[in-house]
Amino acid sequence: MKKPRLIYYNDAHHFNAKRIEPPASIHMLQWPVDEVLGTGVDVLVFGLGYADVYFHNSKVGRVVGQMKEVWDNYIDWRIMRMVEEARKLGTDQVCEVISRGREMELTVFPSLKLQASSPPGSERCGLLKWEHGAEVCIGEEGRAQWCYDFAHELVRQEKLAILREILEDYEADGIELDFMFDMFYFKTAEVEKNTPLMNRFVAEIREMANEIGKQQAREIPIMARVHLSREDNLAIGLDVETWLKERSIDYVVGQEPNILTETGVRARWLPEVANAAGGAAYYRPPRRVYDERAGLPSIEMYRALGQTLHWDGWAGMYHGYLPWPFSEREYQILREMAYPEVYARRDKRYLLQPREGEAGKPSTTPARQLPLALEGGKTAAIHIWVADDIESAKQDGEMRKPILTIRFSFFCIEDDIEFRFNGRTLPWEDAEITDERALTIQVSLASSMHVQAPLGMSAHWFRYKLELDDLKRGENTLEIETRKLTKTAGFTRSVNGVEIQTRYKDFVRPEGLEVEHIAPAGG
Repeated sequence: MKKPRLIYYNDAHHFNAKRIEPPASIHMLQWPVDEVLGTGVDVLVFGLGYADVYFHNSKVGRVVGQMKEVWDNYIDWRIMRMVEEARKLGTDQVCEVISRGREMELTVFPSLKLQASSPPGSERCGLLKWEHGAEVCIGEEGRAQWCYDFAHELVRQEKLAILREILEDYEADGIELDFMFDMFYFKTAEVEKNTPLMNRFVAEIREMANEIGKQQAREIPIMARVHLSREDNLAIGLDVETWLKERSIDYVVGQEPNILTETGVRARWLPEVANAAGGAAYYRPPRRVYDERAGLPSIEMYRALGQTLHWDGWAGMYHGYLPWPFSEREYQILREMAYPEVYARRDKRYLLQPREGEAGKPSTTPARQLPLALEGGKTAAIHIWVADDIESAKQDGEMRKPILTIRFSFFCIEDDIEFRFNGRTLPWEDAEITDERALTIQVSLASSMHVQAPLGMSAHWFRYKLELDDLKRGENTLEIETRKLTKTAGFTRSVNGVEIQTRYKDFVRPEGLEVEHIAPAGG
């Protein structure tokens, strides 16, 4: 099977159904396809409604509008009206997206959320749970009380019926199995015992897809969206390695669990397993970045991430939830991320992100190196990964001097500190040093999200133009030797940002007269 280069996920909810002001039109129903045409996206993954209630005219699952007459939630009312208006037109959302994709030669994989935690009788409760209640649920209060128990035959058969309908009646190009929604599948004490049962369930999906594909004279690929790490998957009963080895799935997506986008992702397990089995692995990145210039990753940051993934054997990136409707930024991302070979010699920004988690509690990302508090008389080492093929660019004379930026919070300019990069001392007089008393980090966090670094601070930046031979492909080391801290300054100095910008002799337009700067936050 041909391996996609760039996959884009539209959940059918936030970026289509609830955006449609009734009455719905065919044009608006087809918009998820139309908006990515002309980009590098070659597979559109399209959600099948809520986890357990669907937006298409399903014969086997509960459809939005069934068993409900009055809607208190405005957005859900709009979705219900979209379903009604599409039905009047003799169609539905999934039908139009698949048919439009086929017309415009864009592959469409409907995506089924395997799990749902809505209680019986609730707005987003499906037919199976509505009728059988606790009988088909895990039943562990505080963990997964109303999540489906996949040890129950009825649960597996209901999911197979939905998938059969989409593949057989709608003739979808393929299917995504989304295991990343309400991530519990068995009772806590039965996970290990029931993992082979989940393996068999995924194998049955493959057998069904092969059967339907034979009837319709085509191949039907199967994609699974899972945890990024092997351990996290096994902890909930997902033996992804077996699925790939047994060819139960063709493509696997590793979903990053963190909040912030790291450009130097070191997660080789999934691509190694997928490639060995003849499949393909895709990485789903987070959508935020801790930075004073932007709250979302810039194209140069995405290039750095894409180069890292390409070097580590990932087949591509799996994107979704980009700010909508798309602007030039989003279209540039969707155009470039499909071709890491093309932007190999375009400017990139490799940067480190701070640890995540609530302040004063163990970090959820303990492997991250920042923020790093400086201590008198000690030397700290910070490692940053660069995936660019620097040597070949230097040989061709196409490399410009890279720029190293070190960002401090509450730095004391009277301290005695020495910087060394890959062993070479970087004198202060060679740096461009700037400071800002009232810096605001641009990232926007939801109430449940936390980073263990300040969102506002007094900041200093040290920027160095490195020599071409200073930088190497792979791990680079920045050493910070704190020889002496000024005694009158009792505040903590810390490094909370390190960035390496790789630069090339690219085709660029001349610079304009006006260059935009970030305005300070306070008076």
